[in-house]
Amino acid sequence: MKIIDKKTFKKINQYNYFKTFDDPTYGFNVKIDVTNLVKYKNEKKISFFIPFLYLTTLAMNNIYEFHLREINNEIVYFETINPTYTVIGNNGVYYNTRNDLRDSFKVFYKETRKNIDLIKNKTDIDLVYNDEDYAVYYMTCVPTVSILGMNHPTPSKNYTSSSVPRVLWDKYYLDKNDNHYYLTLNITVSHCFIDGYPLSAAFIKLNEMLNNLDKYLDL
Repeated sequence: MKIIDKKTFKKINQYNYFKTFDDPTYGFNVKIDVTNLVKYKNEKKISFFIPFLYLTTLAMNNIYEFHLREINNEIVYFETINPTYTVIGNNGVYYNTRNDLRDSFKVFYKETRKNIDLIKNKTDIDLVYNDEDYAVYYMTCVPTVSILGMNHPTPSKNYTSSSVPRVLWDKYYLDKNDNHYYLTLNITVSHCFIDGYPLSAAFIKLNEMLNNLDKYLDL
């Protein structure tokens, strides 16, 4: 963790302005072509969730602003941001969990698959991530329905929590007009740190990765 001097922070005016908002968050809902990834997961006989989780986390890690957080009224930079995500247990309860982002998707897939399988069979409610660890993205999906947009609940005037990007995607579907698969991806961020340009850059990077899976997925 590196503390950034507010006197040299180039977006300090943006930061100060949006700090006057009780809730400075906003988000984009973007239609994403996941045709290549659907084909990949079918060929490898794996879940869709884990590779999309990996690629989205990796894409956001490529954007400087997505590494910034506010902690104790300080602007801080984390070198690596890891995913936290929801898993529904066999008891019908959703749990929050996390694991580390890895350079190798093969390693990430193995660790995430093991983590998900472990949690599905748990019945206690203590399996939650440490909410004081802010070097994370809050991520979830709705795999049962297609949606047009999403508003994430964010606590009022909690600028530390709101500085953590929130991510949600829905059920992918086949568009019979072009025979491609799509989903809606929402990324919600704090305007204190992330304006439209870096937010757009995260989606652009993800699209590039989805078009070049062999560079990023090594199963």
